[in-house]
Amino acid sequence: MLQVLLIGYGNPLREDDGIGWQVVAEMTNGRLETRQNPQSAIPNTQFIAVHQLLPELAEPISQADLVIFVDAAVAGKPGEIRRMELQPQAEGPGAFSHQVSPAGLLESARVLYGRCPPATLFTITAAQMGYGDQLSPPVAAALPELLRQIAARIQEVV
Repeated sequence: MLQVLLIGYGNPLREDDGIGWQVVAEMTNGRLETRQNPQSAIPNTQFIAVHQLLPELAEPISQADLVIFVDAAVAGKPGEIRRMELQPQAEGPGAFSHQVSPAGLLESARVLYGRCPPATLFTITAAQMGYGDQLSPPVAAALPELLRQIAARIQEVV
């Protein structure tokens, strides 16, 4: 059975930067529905919410069949959703000292554990990143569409 890993990252106390955490919360509360089972969240999905991507995530990534990353973006129109298919990419020197990219984590999973699953990055352009734990109106309005697109991506491989 397909094992999905969804990693939402950002700062949940900086308004729209917390979109990754919000997606994880919505999905773990059963708000993400599938065509096959419209009453429940997608089975066999592991959810991780973190402030930043760290090397320790390479191991759970290597164990998944599909990885989805969710983050806020600064470029674009507030509430705009973008989807990017990721490929493993080596990080430059010192990459493990603070934070790594999704592509760098995929490369780490490949090198350290011999396995790199398909991965997709979903971003949504932030309108506000001040102090607060609420999403801005354009990002909150786009959240249902973001959840729909994530579900559609998972359904592509189910």
